[in-house]
Amino acid sequence: MKIRTAMKSGAMAVALGLALSACSGGGGGTQDSGPAAAEGGTLTFANWQWLEPGRGDNILAAVKQYEAVNTKAKLEKQEITRADYEKTISTQIGAGAGPDILIIPDPFFPELASSGALEPLDGVLDAASESALRKTNENYKFDGKQLGLVWEAVPYALISNNDILNAAGVQPPTTPEQLAAAAKTVQDKTGKTGFVVRHQLNEETPWYSDYSNWVFGFGGKWSDGKKLTLNSEENVAAADAFLKTYKSGGFGIGDDASTYRSKFAAGQIGMVIDNSSALLTMVSSKDGVKSSQVSASALPFPKGGSAYAGFSIGINANSKHKELAKDFIKWMMTSEAQSKFADALFPSGIATGASAPDAKIKANPWTGAFYKQLEKASSVVIPGFETKTPQVRTIVMTQVARMLTTGISAKEAMDTAQQQAAGLTP
Repeated sequence: MKIRTAMKSGAMAVALGLALSACSGGGGGTQDSGPAAAEGGTLTFANWQWLEPGRGDNILAAVKQYEAVNTKAKLEKQEITRADYEKTISTQIGAGAGPDILIIPDPFFPELASSGALEPLDGVLDAASESALRKTNENYKFDGKQLGLVWEAVPYALISNNDILNAAGVQPPTTPEQLAAAAKTVQDKTGKTGFVVRHQLNEETPWYSDYSNWVFGFGGKWSDGKKLTLNSEENVAAADAFLKTYKSGGFGIGDDASTYRSKFAAGQIGMVIDNSSALLTMVSSKDGVKSSQVSASALPFPKGGSAYAGFSIGINANSKHKELAKDFIKWMMTSEAQSKFADALFPSGIATGASAPDAKIKANPWTGAFYKQLEKASSVVIPGFETKTPQVRTIVMTQVARMLTTGISAKEAMDTAQQQAAGLTP
C-alpha cells in the first residue's frame, strides 16, 4: 500500500470535513514549527490504546521515557475510544486543532495524507535509525514525502485451544476444507464451538480486515492498481470457502469479536483466526486459558498470503510544537527506544526489527507463527483506490453478509459487489 501521488486532495478534504487552510504540513513545508525541541513543552498524544487495560499503561510508560531524555518535555495522553477515533480526529483537525502526535489506522492514513493534515518526517531520523526501518515504512509516503512511520503491524494466525482439539482428535487444519471439517468435529465431539471469526456488518471495518485474510490467502486482491478485481476467480473461491466454513455446523454464528474472544479465553472455543494482540489479551485473563494451552499456526489457505492490521504514527500539521514532536519521533526510532516499544507493543511488529525480551517470547511461544505470517502480509488499503477503500469495503462486506444470510452463491455475491463498485474510479 504505497500511496499514489495522483490522489485528489481536495475531494478527500470535503469527504473528511477537514479545513485545508488549517493544515500546513502535508503540502510540503513547515510554515510554523514552533519552539526548538530543546525549549521543551507539552505534547498531546492521541491513541485509543490508552484505554486498553494493562497494555495501555505499558505503552504510555514507554512513551513517557522520552521525558527522561528531554527533561523539559511532557507527554500527555489524549484518550479517544476506538469506535469514535477517526471521526473525532477528523473533526479536531478540521477545526485547526487536534493532538500534536497521533496514531493512524491504515485505512485512515490516505485520507489524512491527501488532505494535508500530516507534517512531513523527511530528515527527522539519523542515518542509523533510517537504515533500521522495516520496508513497511514505505507504505506511509505520499507525494514523495514520509508522512508517517510504523507504530505497529499486527499480524494474524490460526489460533487453537490445544486441549479442545486434542479432545476432539483433530490437528490444526492446513486447508480450508480441513478447517470446516475440524470445526464440525470439535462441535460434535466436545459440544464446544469449533471455529469462529468476525462475520457481521455491525463490525464492518474490522471484519473487512479479518476477511481480507481469506482473499489474500487464496491469492486474490481487491484491485490490480487500476481497476477493482472484486469478482476475480480467487476472490470468489475465498468467499466460497468462507461460506462453507460458516455452514460447517461448527461455526459460532452470531458471536461478535468481543463475545467470541471472551469465550475463547474461557476455554469454550476450539479455533479462531485473530490477530496477535487479541490473543495476548485472551491469554491474560486471570482464570482463563493460558499461553501454554494455545498454539498458533499459518492460516489454512492455499497461497499463504494474509492481511495485517497496520497503524502508523504521525504529527498533526496543526501542531504548535512540531520541532518537539519531531524530536520525539527521532528518539522513538533509536535502537534503545525501539526495544522498549517492542516490549510495550508485544506481540506486534514495530517500525524496526527490534524484538521483545527473550523471557516474554519464551512465555508466549505462539508468537513465532504470527511473525512468520507477517512476512507474507499485505495492507488492506486498496492499491489505486486508497481513498475509496471505505466505500469498497462497505460494498464488499454487505454482499458477503448477504451471501451468508440469504443463500446466494459466492459468485453472485462478488459479481454484485463488482457491479456496484463499477462507478468508483482511482
